[in-house]
Amino acid sequence: MTPIARLAASVLAAVGLAACGGGEDALSRGDRLWADSAYAQSIAEYQLAYARGGGDDALRRLAHAYAVTGQFERAHDSYQTLLADDPSHADQAAYDFILLAEQARARDDGYGVARAAEAALALRPALDLSGLTDQLAEYYEQTASADQALAWYERALANAPPDSAPDIMFRMGRILAERDECARALPYLRGYLSRAPSGPRASDARWNIGNCAWSAARAAHTAGEPERALQQIQTVLELRVPENVQDEAWYMRGDILYSLGRKEEALAAYQRVLDLNPAREGQIVDRAQRQIDIIRFGPS
Repeated sequence: MTPIARLAASVLAAVGLAACGGGEDALSRGDRLWADSAYAQSIAEYQLAYARGGGDDALRRLAHAYAVTGQFERAHDSYQTLLADDPSHADQAAYDFILLAEQARARDDGYGVARAAEAALALRPALDLSGLTDQLAEYYEQTASADQALAWYERALANAPPDSAPDIMFRMGRILAERDECARALPYLRGYLSRAPSGPRASDARWNIGNCAWSAARAAHTAGEPERALQQIQTVLELRVPENVQDEAWYMRGDILYSLGRKEEALAAYQRVLDLNPAREGQIVDRAQRQIDIIRFGPS
């Protein structure tokens, strides 16, 4: 073939390619398909462009496309590769991870929310994730990650509207109470009751407060701190929970008051033990009756 023939053949080939692909490369085709919402085909073109040496431009589009289409692992891997080469794309990556977290929240996928939120915060720790805090806290609470749950509830509480704050306070108080951190739990539980005295969790809040107060009363009594013990016992008796320790609480109150020389008050407390056990059976009844007899008639 002569040089002129070869030139003619190359021109015809170029015209043919232009007619088939409009002169587009894979990256341009990907952009056009993306604009037409043909996401799967667009991703295929971006993958082709990256494989052909498209560099960061192709990888950036590909990572974003994975995020928009809900493919967390692929988006995460792509962004890791991209950011290792050019950290300036961290804001886009963080935005896309928040997008993935929102998608997971919409389908009630706590694990997906947590993974995407953690990826976003790894890039931008100061990000405002106030729209996701409730679900993140609930997810970590359900997975027994109490410290993480508390941290997210604290974030949620800081940005919560007034009608949402009581529920968050209850959840924080309950977690702390279950960890026997009653000193930290009580302000949250009492805060819930003060804001929602007839709320759906009021009964549970009272029980947790009473249980914490009972633990604190026993500890104070053992430590020889009668006034503090009496204060905590009063909370148990006023709330009437836990129900199964009411007679023990009245008996302990009687013992403390008797030790302080307040015999009439002690007598009334021991009598309450008897009133709570009308069958007059059990060791605590016998002990209370013995103390009543000592107060009335003196030691035998």
